[in-house]
Amino acid sequence: MSYTSLVYFLLITITCVVYYIVKTNYRWIVLLMANFVFYASAGWDNLIFLVISIIITYFVSVKMSNLQNECKEVIKQGEYDRKEKKEIKETYKKKQRRYLQVGLFTVIGILVVVKYTNFILGNVYNVLDLFGVSNKGTMLGLIVPLGISFYTFQMIAYLMDVYNGEEAQRNFFKYALYSSFFPSVVQGPIPRYHHLGEQLFVGHAFQIDNIRIGVMQILWGLVKKLVLAEKLAVFVNKIYGNYESYEGVILMVATAAFSIQIYADFAGCMDIVTGTARLFGIRLQPNFIRPYFSKTMPEFWRRWHASLGSWFKDYVFYPFSISDISLKLNKNARNKLGNEAGRIIAASMPILVVWSLTGIWHGAEWKYVAWGLFHGMLIILSTIFTPYNDKLSEKLKINRDAWWFRLFQMARTFVLCCVGRVFFRAANIGAAVGIFKQTFATTGVWRIMGDNLYKYGLSKRSCCLVVILTVALLVASVLEERSKSENIIEIIDKKHVVIRFVVAYILLFTVLLFGTYGPGDQAANFIYEQF
Repeated sequence: MSYTSLVYFLLITITCVVYYIVKTNYRWIVLLMANFVFYASAGWDNLIFLVISIIITYFVSVKMSNLQNECKEVIKQGEYDRKEKKEIKETYKKKQRRYLQVGLFTVIGILVVVKYTNFILGNVYNVLDLFGVSNKGTMLGLIVPLGISFYTFQMIAYLMDVYNGEEAQRNFFKYALYSSFFPSVVQGPIPRYHHLGEQLFVGHAFQIDNIRIGVMQILWGLVKKLVLAEKLAVFVNKIYGNYESYEGVILMVATAAFSIQIYADFAGCMDIVTGTARLFGIRLQPNFIRPYFSKTMPEFWRRWHASLGSWFKDYVFYPFSISDISLKLNKNARNKLGNEAGRIIAASMPILVVWSLTGIWHGAEWKYVAWGLFHGMLIILSTIFTPYNDKLSEKLKINRDAWWFRLFQMARTFVLCCVGRVFFRAANIGAAVGIFKQTFATTGVWRIMGDNLYKYGLSKRSCCLVVILTVALLVASVLEERSKSENIIEIIDKKHVVIRFVVAYILLFTVLLFGTYGPGDQAANFIYEQF
């Protein structure tokens, strides 16, 4: 069930009506039933993996929480000195760690088996071929359950938080609701229990403001996805699907267009799911914070898919940074290379680990690993050269707060991002290398001028529409950046009722008149659904 299909809108309409009809205490059950319908619509085989993960992580989390409480009770009832208390805590922590390992092994194991088995087998077969070993290896017919990359990370975060002291949710069905909340289960954001959990169970009162803002948010997301992203997709698919026939500027334009397309696609989805949650009075955390306004690559990744970046920071970067391996590496590097070089090497390892995992998380292909390592190296270089850039700016007396310098930084970040997008969008690493070669073959400026537009799949009307919506998206982002805490829909909602109605009708008719739909009631899929 796509977030842009008529079936989905029928589901959220019925769910919303029933949600506000039933008593407050039972409203979370309505959401749980909606979760079941949404996920079951993708196939029962998808649902099986989700249910297994929920059952295992629920019992593991409860057991860890029980051990924490038992530890506190033992210490409370006895008269122990500091050393004895520490020993008791360590004993219980070891028991918790065993349960944590079971939970992590289960959910990560399921993810690895269903998503990466064929990737691993393919590489093994390729290595055997290199050594002349004859094999008749075949790929397994495994399905990749809908949203498994997202709900797996959500469950890992939950287990880690309980292990670190948070109280587990004792009601199995409430935990199931949190783990599979249908607006966020497929593409995020990746919610933490302390932010989303309690919101799901309080039974929010009906407020017309939530309905109004939620519907507007959904419409704005549909415009981004079904109009802007899908129009750009026609152009990008044509160029990248036959890149050997193009060169120069047209490939640069296609790459820049893809950067806008993937933003409109993913951010559009986030608007739809955020608006859906808002219908029930639930606030999902922001996942896109005007990323193309970033002045550096580290800042870009704090703004783009913010919940994923936060997840890797909390559960991979920091733990790895203080691990025995990292500390030993830090010490050896400083002893042999000096403090500065040692610091850089020690800081680089967690970054490379995070970005290797980020790449492979996006897909079981080497192009995603290359994309991840590319961004990892950019962030490492940014870390290394930032102090030198600051000194150079001071020496040249450059006003780093000047508008032109900030614009230069944003443009630089966007260009670097576009270079990485080539790996992300190309069919494989070989195709990415070919695209880079073709890009610098000739300029080819004339190819994108005048009446030749139709050759790239877009009519002049579609091109005008793309330009208008891109400008509208830019203006909306500027207004959001100035407000800092509000999205464009919340800003508009504070305006006069006439302005609100005009904007709502413009969004609605833009979707109806210019939206691109799939067969039947199934609209075009989102890019991040495949992850």
